[in-house]
Amino acid sequence: MSTGLRSTTTVTTPIGLWSRTDLRARWRSLAVLGVLAGLTAGLALAALDGAQRTGSALSRLERRNQATDAVVFASQGSLDVPNWEKLSHRPEVSRIARWTLVFGLVDGVDSVLIAPSDQVFMNELDRPVVVAGRMFDRSAPNEVVVTDDQPPDGVAPTKVGDIVHLDAYATFDPVTGPTPGPPFDLTVVGVIHTSLSYEFTGGLYLSPAFLEKNAAEVMHAENAMVDLRNGQADIAALRRDASTDVFPGVPVLDFHVTARRITATTEVERAMLALLSLVIALAGLAFVGQAMARSASSIGADAPTLRALGMTRRQLTSAAIWPHVLTATVAAAVTALTAIIASRWFPVGLAGRVDADRGIRVNVVLVVGAVALVVLLILAEVAIAGWLAAGADGRIAVTRPSWLARLGLVRPLTFGIGARMALESGRRTDGRNSRFALVGAVAAVCGVVAILTLSHGLADALRNPEVAGVAWDASVVANPGDVSSSGLATKLDNALRAQPGVASFAAVGRLVVKVGEVGVPAFTVIDGRSDEPVRLVTLAGRSPLVDDEVTLGPSTARDLGVGIGDSLALADGRTATVVGLGLFPSDVHAQFDEGVLVTNRRFVALASAGGDEYSVAVRFRDRADIAGQVDALGRGLAGSVQYVASVELPAELTNLHNVQRLPTVLSVFVTLLGVVAVGHALFSSVRRRRKDFAVLRALGITRRGAKLVLAAQGSVVAVVGLVLGVPLGLAAGRSGWRAITDRVPLTFRSPIALVPIVLVIPVAIVAANALALWPGLRAAKLEPATVLRSE
Repeated sequence: MSTGLRSTTTVTTPIGLWSRTDLRARWRSLAVLGVLAGLTAGLALAALDGAQRTGSALSRLERRNQATDAVVFASQGSLDVPNWEKLSHRPEVSRIARWTLVFGLVDGVDSVLIAPSDQVFMNELDRPVVVAGRMFDRSAPNEVVVTDDQPPDGVAPTKVGDIVHLDAYATFDPVTGPTPGPPFDLTVVGVIHTSLSYEFTGGLYLSPAFLEKNAAEVMHAENAMVDLRNGQADIAALRRDASTDVFPGVPVLDFHVTARRITATTEVERAMLALLSLVIALAGLAFVGQAMARSASSIGADAPTLRALGMTRRQLTSAAIWPHVLTATVAAAVTALTAIIASRWFPVGLAGRVDADRGIRVNVVLVVGAVALVVLLILAEVAIAGWLAAGADGRIAVTRPSWLARLGLVRPLTFGIGARMALESGRRTDGRNSRFALVGAVAAVCGVVAILTLSHGLADALRNPEVAGVAWDASVVANPGDVSSSGLATKLDNALRAQPGVASFAAVGRLVVKVGEVGVPAFTVIDGRSDEPVRLVTLAGRSPLVDDEVTLGPSTARDLGVGIGDSLALADGRTATVVGLGLFPSDVHAQFDEGVLVTNRRFVALASAGGDEYSVAVRFRDRADIAGQVDALGRGLAGSVQYVASVELPAELTNLHNVQRLPTVLSVFVTLLGVVAVGHALFSSVRRRRKDFAVLRALGITRRGAKLVLAAQGSVVAVVGLVLGVPLGLAAGRSGWRAITDRVPLTFRSPIALVPIVLVIPVAIVAANALALWPGLRAAKLEPATVLRSE
């Protein structure tokens, strides 16, 4: 009985009566408000969770794969099977996983396939995730799996059930080239997902049984993946010991370094998604928050009557809060549901391809925390708005004149009124609206300028690949004997000189050597034409001029602990002085910041034991259509060379293509934020200042003058946004591009694009005036007599 009495008493108290009446009258709008708040919070949460998953995409894939730390390229020195026993017992080595390269033509295309040489590789270490079909039967010699990133160069995409034809090579002669071996028909039984595709190489993987059955008939070369006890901290020790135990100067590829091919891009994607989450959250706080505050302030209309009935300010605030419990409940449910559903589309870009767990995922801790925060923010904002509305006493709040007004810079009258409305300060709602509009305009201009700057840096790097060490446009693989340490054979030299569009060409020699205690590729350039000579990219210092000088890659210099002016020992036993730092052609064995450039005579001395290889580097005079010119050059040289190919861009550079879409998306959100902020302020000015505009009209302001007041307000907001936003955006964009180039690394070039940024100025002002058109029409149509009749 007592319980029923307490319940009746609670419902019939003034708080309960007003709350119940308000809830019955507005439950639909309160629920819609909760849906809007939940959608905004859920999208922001999904973007934030996507940013976190983007940053961890590669590391999570590596954990699933039981990924190794490095690869020792014994095949760079010899086709003989090395003895891995001594290296496997080194203190830094945890385990070794052996694998073998198999060479041949796959469906007519020169290719390299990989096959496990033991039971560790692709089973206990570097174990792939099967995304279609199944893993090959390790005892079935004709089964293969293919990586899901991309097929080998020139090979048509493969799927489960396809038959791949392999014409294996039997041997290779430096003069005559490869000799054909037996043919094989291989069945694709699965598609796999592995970090090796992104940090090393993808393509076709043979079953171990293929080698067990056919090793004597096909050309192959063995290498090894190495799992280190202390990860990257043991790479230096591995390089020293591999150079002793395998062969001097054996290349060691550090997967922690090659991971930057992915992380350089995913870190940009992560930052973009985090910014997107912030923009959505700020927009929600601003717009949904204002609607929430207006909803809670509705008690202000009844506050004088309710106070006369004896309700205190605290009771009035409680009465305003209770109906919004429905809003908070709906917002909590919609937030969780939206975040979970939207997680299906995150991560995006390159991280979305790398992530093996992409799809609907529930981060319970993040979702619960976000839901609790949304409920807390809604109730807190409602409480504050309700408290302020409950304390209103009907007096008009006094506002301070704007600083432009105090300086007398607000003439003529219409501009002065509009400027004051744009820059109004004080505690009135209009003051809060003006500040929000100014912040939104500055944020929008800053964001757009920063994104334009960053996008220009990305586009410039993709147009100018020399920032990543790509110093020429095409590589020509000549027939055996046509390129050597003496340069090009006369016939090939004349053929290249006769090709239209060729600006310069040179013979480029490559050799793996021991420099100090590490193995790196050594390069030399034998220029074929002097009008526009082919040169490798130099970051600092210069190229070597005499035999006892070298240029090092920055990564190689760091590994050796040397800089410009220091000396080091080369594999021929003689020392050399470092005279510069530069970038080099990249390949699967080394990064573009690894290597050493030497003179031709020093290169010949280093290559005395063999292992050197030469190609021809070609630069075009017009670099607008590289692919088309490569095709034309191939046709022009047909029959005199083996083939012509475009220079392969480093993965660090090509992966940046994935980032270009995100800045566009982010710029749209930032622009919408600015448009809604300014538009909301202009519409609010007309709605809240109806009486002020009516008075102005009664005092002689024309309809056109009313429109000019709103245009002036929008223009001043736009100008403030430009004055503050442009320099902030330039600084942010330049800093962001500097961070990207340092991480990749790329040669830094100023990303500032003056033309697009200058265009932002008129666009912002025109947009602000366009937003003022409709509010201006509403202000002009106000009838003073009708509006002021109640006065």
